[in-house]
Amino acid sequence: MTTATGRSAESGFFRLMWAGQTVSVIGDGAALLAVPLLMLRITGSPLLSALAATPRTIAYLLVGLLAGPLADRWNSRRVLIWCDVARGLVFAAMPLTVGLPGGAGLLLVMACLAAAIGVLFETSMTKAVQSLLRPDALLKGNARLELSNQLGILLGPALIGGFMAWVGVRDAIWLNAATFAASVGTLLPLRGLAGPAGARLAAKAEGLGAAALWREMREGMGYLRAHPLISRLVTVQAAVNFVIAAETLVIFHATKGLHASPAWAGAVVAAAGVGGVLAAAVVGRVAPRASPARLIGWSVIGLGGSLLGFALSVDPLMLLVANLLHGGLSIFASVQIRSLRQKLVPLELLGRVTANARTLAFVANPVGAALFGAITAYAGGDARYGFGAAALFSVLSGVVAYRGLVSGAARAADRPEPEEDSGPPSVPLSSSQ
Repeated sequence: MTTATGRSAESGFFRLMWAGQTVSVIGDGAALLAVPLLMLRITGSPLLSALAATPRTIAYLLVGLLAGPLADRWNSRRVLIWCDVARGLVFAAMPLTVGLPGGAGLLLVMACLAAAIGVLFETSMTKAVQSLLRPDALLKGNARLELSNQLGILLGPALIGGFMAWVGVRDAIWLNAATFAASVGTLLPLRGLAGPAGARLAAKAEGLGAAALWREMREGMGYLRAHPLISRLVTVQAAVNFVIAAETLVIFHATKGLHASPAWAGAVVAAAGVGGVLAAAVVGRVAPRASPARLIGWSVIGLGGSLLGFALSVDPLMLLVANLLHGGLSIFASVQIRSLRQKLVPLELLGRVTANARTLAFVANPVGAALFGAITAYAGGDARYGFGAAALFSVLSGVVAYRGLVSGAARAADRPEPEEDSGPPSVPLSSSQ
């Protein structure tokens, strides 16, 4: 897994990339508010405004599986740079849709295009992190990136809200375009980032034909089938996204079930972000002392506890505390899963495995939201039943994950050490690391 950057310089290169991504994700957090508001200004339609807030899910469903083979084929540094350039241009053009015929449709297409490019960027970023960091530094590196991401989700809307009050929604979107330029500046020095030489040569010989890409997607699926521990990780990630979809009922329960004021409802929702920030801040320090397989299982079981807390809350304060724990546990589990996947999967397949995992997770989330919402509706609008069902599923899946990951990790640790570059690195997952 050695790269041309050199192991002695890896921390400096990673810190530079982390700084650029911190600025970029704050811009992304701003876009969560700015793009729907721009759509609302163009159309006045709350439905279209809501659709403008969902392009990331749409993008993963449309191009998630395709992003894996492309990320595995191409030079990671170039992919990251060109993705940021392209997204910056798309966001810079978004304000121009105001006043154009069909501006609403054009804005929605542009938002989905930017999100699709972001899917390829996120998949390649996973490979970049694996290339820049030693296996024992992956958890701390991913925790730092996730901390920036959670801060971006919290601070981005607040910053853009103030900026919009000053210059207006159209000009505010250019702020997000500028953050991509900052990211490009931090990616340019990373000249050692590249895909495996064999994969690049094969890609050059085969081109981007549909048959070749389909074969490579099947290879990624075949790798999952051949490696039960990786398959379990992917399944656990989907289960986490499935159960945390119950959080879509939090606002409904706070306002309708607990009769919370708008201020309390906002505080309850924000608590999940605060929990995510706290979890990202501590996971890199706490988790290395324990088995990641056990921590993942216990985190999913803990999510069940937080969901049960939703159901048992009798006032907004209890719901706020439960949502704080819920947000923290979901991020704690996600960072662990991502880091363990990077440790186990070889660089030449990491793009496809990551894309498969994230696509499955993005499919699971709306399915969970629909199921728990339907349970709530069937119960006469009582969200406690939806939360209870999610809690039960989370605890059961956490127990299964705990047993499956720990036993799978033990078998992986008992295998002989593989030859260099012959496959995924051997990691003592069953013992403290």
